[in-house]
Amino acid sequence: MSVAQPTESPFDHDRYFTFTVSGETYNGSIHFLTQYNEKPDFVEVLRNAFFRDETYGDARADWHRNTTSFYAWVKAHMLRLAWDCREGFLRYFLHSFPNICRDLGFPVAHNRDTSGAPSQSRLWEMWNKEFTDVQREFVRTATEEALDFAREQGIPAPDPVFRPEERDISSKRSEQRLVAEKTKEVWQQAKPFVMDTFYLKRADNSVIHENAFWEQHAYMGMRENMYAQSGHHSFYIDSQRDRTPSASNHRYQIGKLTVEETRSMLHETTRMLIAHARHNAELVGKLWAAIDITKGNPWTGKIERDGDNNITEDWILGYKDGEVYYQWATIQIVGYDIPLVLDAIPVKRGMKRADIVDSLLENALDLVDDIELVMMDREFDSEGVKDACDKHEVCYLNGARKYESEKATCTRLCRSGKTIHIEEESVSSGPTRKRMYLLSSAEDGFEAEDEEEDENEEGSDIREEMLENLADLGIELDEEDASHGFSALTEELREEEANEPTVGCEEDSQAYALFETNHPSVTLKEDDSEVERIHMVERMVRRYRHRWGIENGYKQIKTFRVRTTSKRHTYRFFNFVFACVLYNVWRLVDLLVKLAIEGENATYAPRVDANQFLTVAKKYYGLDPPD
Repeated sequence: MSVAQPTESPFDHDRYFTFTVSGETYNGSIHFLTQYNEKPDFVEVLRNAFFRDETYGDARADWHRNTTSFYAWVKAHMLRLAWDCREGFLRYFLHSFPNICRDLGFPVAHNRDTSGAPSQSRLWEMWNKEFTDVQREFVRTATEEALDFAREQGIPAPDPVFRPEERDISSKRSEQRLVAEKTKEVWQQAKPFVMDTFYLKRADNSVIHENAFWEQHAYMGMRENMYAQSGHHSFYIDSQRDRTPSASNHRYQIGKLTVEETRSMLHETTRMLIAHARHNAELVGKLWAAIDITKGNPWTGKIERDGDNNITEDWILGYKDGEVYYQWATIQIVGYDIPLVLDAIPVKRGMKRADIVDSLLENALDLVDDIELVMMDREFDSEGVKDACDKHEVCYLNGARKYESEKATCTRLCRSGKTIHIEEESVSSGPTRKRMYLLSSAEDGFEAEDEEEDENEEGSDIREEMLENLADLGIELDEEDASHGFSALTEELREEEANEPTVGCEEDSQAYALFETNHPSVTLKEDDSEVERIHMVERMVRRYRHRWGIENGYKQIKTFRVRTTSKRHTYRFFNFVFACVLYNVWRLVDLLVKLAIEGENATYAPRVDANQFLTVAKKYYGLDPPD
């Protein structure tokens, strides 16, 4: 229970409360700032929170208190309780962000030091063995006060409305029932987002309600290979509406929307989904994103060509497989956060990759302003793309092309037996740019001081760690791949290079993967040993595996896209964007089911697959009741 009590405090907001254990009442307090340098989140609130010198009988030895304060453990477990996560996920978070770990009170020297970060076992022991009943209840009550304070200040914080309940999910049937219930709940709450942000440009005397268009489009998007021509008949039969759009009217009205209008609708819908994700402590801290280009189904209709047989269509583009497609570029959150599509743009003939990146980053950063790293493949290897990232103050990690000089470097590295090689380039408009050559096989057998492995498993080398990380993502390598430590990460780079003309020794060129980054964690120091540099590059490059998340996203978005034979690029782009909206809703459903079943969102792999989501969501495509 919160108690108002005046006091002199260096903090802006003081909260005094009482709590009861075994019939005895105790007093507690926690103090907050109300002004922050940047846009705060719940983690920032805890980083700056202050407690009075009351430890409720902390009986640990003095040397323990001098090493890690009682309130460092309190804040850590407040974060765990607020997020409703397990010690394993909390440990992963604290080791990933040493600066946050330090601000909570743990003995971390600098932003790359994780030696003082708590282990999973120690977090568990503190809560279950060393904390008393009084201390545990103090932490629970302080957490409730901190959450209430954050909500009062308009700061994103976990909220009971979008938090998983504790459920009996001991059986497969109860788990399936939970999936169905959560899908229905989130889909019904997300549908108004579409109704509020999507609009059509129709006359005032229109007789068909606008929501019927969005319901019909969602209905068709949830059915495999459904076109508007046949889909509107099925929708009319299943719908409770008296009037529904015809196929031609459906295509015409949606096709009138401009590219920017459609992007704006995606933007605002995603903003609302992000707000709900942040209620569950997702999308907090530094985020990773990926940018890539995907394509629709092959275009088999008529194509306009010039006298030299070159395609003159603005929106129908050739591809390396010899087919032609409509293509779209997106930026998506990747890594262990909820993988939402933040923005999309249609690719037009002659459009520079730098302009695509600039436009996508501008919109994405308006939604989530803490993107630390964006990853792209070799298709985006250009100075303009790097300049665009520097302009938006975002670090990049990209695969890079090998030209004559780079291939010559590979030959020199092979002859000298080097595993890695780093080249630095200073630029006036941004951070230092680095080119990292990495031996694809990396078979030197160097030992890794594994910062992320379990305490019971010591001495595993980097190759094994890479395989474990890939397995977490559902990527299993065969024995041949497993014999090469970095082969999984560099496979796509080597495949892209295979068909390019080579200069010098082709074998040497294929032996090294080339990446480029401007991230400050890759910095050359004269006194670094080669092993230290290998570890530095490996830690950076292994992040690149998360770029595959955007490729996996494209596979699922394709299943949500309404099929069409229309040549109107605005209608096709809307089909793609609406599929992205359905994909984002699915990922939010999956997040909430994960939290309800597992208590954390520790892996990228979905718990609710797209087919499960579609099966349940098909039943709730309409509003209940209709307008």
